[in-house]
Amino acid sequence: MAHLLSTSCSLNIPSCRKPSFQQLNQGLIGLPTSFTVKTSKSPIQTVILSAQRSQRCHTVYATATPFTPTQSRSGLHQSSNDPSKAKRVMIIGGDGYCGWATALHLSNKGYEVAIVDSLIRRLFDHQLGLDSLTPIASIHDRLRCWKSLTGKNIELYIGDICDFEFLSESFKSFEPDAVVHFGEQRSAPYSMIDRSRAVFTQHNNVIGTLNVLFAMKEFRQECHLVKLGTMGEYGTPNIDIEEGYITINHNGRTDTLPYPKQASSFYHLSKVHDSHNIAFTCKAWGIRATDLNQGVVYGVRTDETAMHEELCNRLDYDGVFGTALNRFCVQAAVGHPLTVYGKGGQ
Repeated sequence: MAHLLSTSCSLNIPSCRKPSFQQLNQGLIGLPTSFTVKTSKSPIQTVILSAQRSQRCHTVYATATPFTPTQSRSGLHQSSNDPSKAKRVMIIGGDGYCGWATALHLSNKGYEVAIVDSLIRRLFDHQLGLDSLTPIASIHDRLRCWKSLTGKNIELYIGDICDFEFLSESFKSFEPDAVVHFGEQRSAPYSMIDRSRAVFTQHNNVIGTLNVLFAMKEFRQECHLVKLGTMGEYGTPNIDIEEGYITINHNGRTDTLPYPKQASSFYHLSKVHDSHNIAFTCKAWGIRATDLNQGVVYGVRTDETAMHEELCNRLDYDGVFGTALNRFCVQAAVGHPLTVYGKGGQ
């Protein structure tokens, strides 16, 4: 199963961004062995990477201070149930691959959009020596470009959703009607590099989503959560994968239960934990949520990202964040032998 962001793509790749490949059996060479995330209380509006000379320890400081919107809003505390008012959608992880395309699409459709992002995905590239094949503008340049082209403003809150104080202030400031949650570490290979990255993946993903659920409960009870999961939660069973639930007959009794989860990495396990927490809060608190267990998302071009080169989305082709499809396409384009994953059966 795959979801298409684009059916056509024309890329002009600068010579400095020519793709390079590493055979998978060589492994990941020279990767840092320690990765720590801390939350900074300083008002600095950027994420700062501090690397020791040994390049074996990287510390990321993520701001907990949201940007103050340049334009004031009238009726900030009025109910957003007024049908004449544009619905307000918070995109967590809006600087990322899925989040950026979604933010522009919804803004173009007339929604009021806010992006919440720690920008840590950009630091992963620096940490691992990777880069998007397509040049990516800074989030500030992206948003300025979008406003200059369309006149539409997208609000920006830079911070870590694992910091509940920051997330709370973002919720109270923007007052979303819906939250689209892309803000998780999304790579199974990354989560399997070493202990520190496995711990980071689970903490970032599970605690971040828990904080979103608590923020909805405390500040926006009518808000609807749309959460990006993964088909990988189910593994590869030898029976059909049902839509979330399966009816089981056992010893003369019947019940409809959540479909069994068979995760294959610490990343996939974090998504399983998210699904359980979301299902529990829906029952216990009446949270409104849609948990999307989607397949591979691919493509770099949408109607909105094609409007200007500064709106271009990222194209990852490496062995950590690049999907097999992206990797195969780039390898075929440059005449490099395809690097097959596992047994090649999928």
